[in-house]
Amino acid sequence: MPYKTFPAVISFDKTAVKSTDPTLVPSTEGEDTDYAKSIAEAVDVQEIDVNLYMSKELWLPPGARGAFGGQIVAQALRAAFNTVREEFHVHSLHSYFILPGNVDYPVVYQVQRLRDGRSFATRFVTATQRGKAIFVSSFSFAKPDNNSITLEHQSAMPNVPEPESLTSEHERLQKLLENHDLPPKYREHIETRMEESSPIDYRNVHNPTPQETFTGKIEAKDLQYRWFKTKGELSDDPRLHACIIAYASDSGFIGTAALANGLSPRAIGMMASLDHSMWFHAPARADEWLLYEMQSPRTSEGRGVAFGRIYTQDGTLIATTAQEGIVRLSRREQERRRKQREDEKSDSKL
Repeated sequence: MPYKTFPAVISFDKTAVKSTDPTLVPSTEGEDTDYAKSIAEAVDVQEIDVNLYMSKELWLPPGARGAFGGQIVAQALRAAFNTVREEFHVHSLHSYFILPGNVDYPVVYQVQRLRDGRSFATRFVTATQRGKAIFVSSFSFAKPDNNSITLEHQSAMPNVPEPESLTSEHERLQKLLENHDLPPKYREHIETRMEESSPIDYRNVHNPTPQETFTGKIEAKDLQYRWFKTKGELSDDPRLHACIIAYASDSGFIGTAALANGLSPRAIGMMASLDHSMWFHAPARADEWLLYEMQSPRTSEGRGVAFGRIYTQDGTLIATTAQEGIVRLSRREQERRRKQREDEKSDSKL
């Protein structure tokens, strides 16, 4: 099972924000309510002692080495949120993935309260499994300043097709399955992905053509765009929306580095996030369309770097992201390229 849930525990701190508070908007549409509940639970944590929290569930994406990194980031942020006053909102986070998360065990988040000031609060969160740190992150929170006159500028939102005009991920996979020449192993992988009903609707502006997918030769693009939003309607809790945006910001991010090299998943032997940073510029709703602009300026020595910007549909830049990750070629691809270089050397000597 790719999803793992863990038994509830008793809360010891009666002053903490309880995870039992309603996070869903009442709805008569059961499907939407289920999706909203699913993503709210995915980013939530349960308190086991003061400054100590535990994951409620973990997700292992198909083919991944460990739990989804975006979920770890979101849960750590939720744990940190539980230790700051309601008027404070997150404005930045900086994190490192140390070990892959094992979905068979819950993640324990220990929060250190480094600073509580009048305008800023700082937290450091260590995520552990079986006594070992798998993830660390620092979070900075700020109280909104509604009285001062401040500077305002932002990058312009790129001009891309509207999300409603694009194919959903489920529709794209369904279309791929219609090809009868699909290799059995690849067909099995797609069917596994389709069995999972994601609570977030991702829509890429550009998808590889069937020819690119089957041959593994993809046009190199160092820039990609993706719309996303939750499938269910959420409450007005800004903290929940911030956690879900953090969750989604890791999805497909480091893959931008592979795409910049014209590589299909078949050519990648290992791809994993090493770190993740975010700057939150303005509040936004995760259940309304957000555009994620991702760009990779460099890959070298088995690592790639990606930078991102997240916009609301009306053009407001609400977050900036950065990530470095492992991007290694498969052994088969390495051998193919090694042979190609040897052949080119032999031809040059003729």
